[in-house]
Formats: sequence, structure tokens, C-alpha cells
Amino acid sequence: MSRQWRESLTAYLLLSPIVIGLLLFSYYPPIRGLIMAFFEWNAAGNVWTFIGLDNFKTMLHDDVLLASVPNMLFLVVGGLIIGVTAPLVMAEMIFFVKNEKLKYLYRVLVLVPLVVPGIVGLLVWQFVYDPNVGLLNSLLGALGLDDWKHAWLGESNTVLWALLFLGFPWVSGIGPLIYLAGLMNIPTEVIENSRLEGASPVKRILYIDIPLIIGQVKFFVVTGLISGLQAFGHQLVLTNGGPGYSSMVPGYHMYMQAFTYNRLGYASSIGLILFIAAMAITLLSMKLIKSQEAS
Repeated sequence: MSRQWRESLTAYLLLSPIVIGLLLFSYYPPIRGLIMAFFEWNAAGNVWTFIGLDNFKTMLHDDVLLASVPNMLFLVVGGLIIGVTAPLVMAEMIFFVKNEKLKYLYRVLVLVPLVVPGIVGLLVWQFVYDPNVGLLNSLLGALGLDDWKHAWLGESNTVLWALLFLGFPWVSGIGPLIYLAGLMNIPTEVIENSRLEGASPVKRILYIDIPLIIGQVKFFVVTGLISGLQAFGHQLVLTNGGPGYSSMVPGYHMYMQAFTYNRLGYASSIGLILFIAAMAITLLSMKLIKSQEAS
């Protein structure tokens, strides 16, 4: 045993900084947050007061938090539908391009937007939605549709749709390439047989392609649910949860409670509930997809 340890000592020494960093920055913060959820903690004085479940009781009477849940569900469901279907459509179109050079070009084009920082993309969309000089209202005015003009991020009946529309046409990034990798693993004999049987493109996608790339679909469903429950970057940059609370989501409310009002204990309790919800929904979705795959 000592000889094995000596032979592996170099590997252990090289791995130790990574493991220590992982424990400090990936495991310690959520564990600390789990503990803080049961305390009232003022960051200014670093005073901890154990209050048990009082933070969770407060959540039941937090009107802002309760109003933010439907907004989150709307964005999660809409974002999940877009995040699963739009890259798949793009991948199917690239897959059936006959010219290999054009196929390679399309793959490069969907990756190019990744070199642009995300915050820059959000600021571009902020300009697009600007009610005075924005691209969208200018285009509507040029088409004679002045009645359709809105302050897209400043009206409660349009702000959620505007946030959902961010990133149109939703095919940039690695999503289409992940689907494309799955499609390229489908045996060519299966595709040729479907053509000989006279299957339409829609039927082939529904009954051949999707069942054979269900692993990729599962990946996008799980990651979409997790990121949708946690996301608040759009609100932080574009709307501040407004107008009113019409675009507020629990993640942004948690952020405000922690870093604006110094209610770190209460913010931790919100984070704990979001973690439990994300874990439960993830396990449920994986179970449902697995059962459909087995059938």
C-alpha cells in the first residue's frame, strides 16, 4: 500500500489544488447557504440569530415572491419549448444539406455568436426594444403599423413576451451541434429505409430522429429547467423586475434581498426552496423521459 501511495504521490499533489478549489468555491457556498436559511443574518454586523423556520414562513406572506412565481413559470415553460425545439429544427436542416462545405459553414455560423459576451447581446436587445429609437418600433413604423408600437420592456403586458423573445432565432451556440452529433450517429440505413417507405420529413423526425436522439433531448430539458429556475440575468440588466413586479422572478428577488437589503438569511431560504424545486423537477423529468425511452 505504501508503494502504491508513493507511486501515485505526484498525481495526488497535482489533484489537491483542484480538489481544494472545488470544495471552497463549489461545495462550501451552497452548504453555507443551507445553514444560513435557518438564521437571520445581517451582513453588516455579521450577527447570526437562529430563527428556525421563520424565514420559510415569511415566504408564504411575501407578496413580491408570490407574484414572481407565475412570471418564472411562464419564462421557464416558454424557454424550455424554444430551447428544445429551435436547435433541433436547425440541426435537422444542417443535417440534410448535401454540400459538405456549406454544412461546415452553417456549423461555424451558429458558433460565431458565442464569441460575443452575453452582456453585449443583452444590450443589443435593449436597443432593439427601445421605445423611441429602437429597431423594432422603427420597423413597425416603416411598415405603417404605428398602433403596434410599445415600450416593450416598460409595459406589464409585453415585458414577459419581450424577455422570452430575446435571442431570436434561438439557434446560436452549441445546441444545434449537440443535436447534429446525435443525428449523425443515426445509421444511414435507417434513414434510407424511411425514405423507401415513403415517410414524410415530419414523420421521420417524430418517429425516427427524436427517439434515437432522446439522450440529447433529455439533456436540453434538464439543463433548461435548472437554468430557467435560477436565471435572473435578463431582469438584472434590462428590467430590474419591473414595471412594478411584472417581470420579477424568485432568483432576482433572492438577489435583491441578499445584496440590496442585506437579508442574507432570508435570501438563503429562497435559494434553498429553488434548489429543492430544481432537484425535484429534474428528477421527475428524467424519470418521465426514461420511461418514454423504455417504452
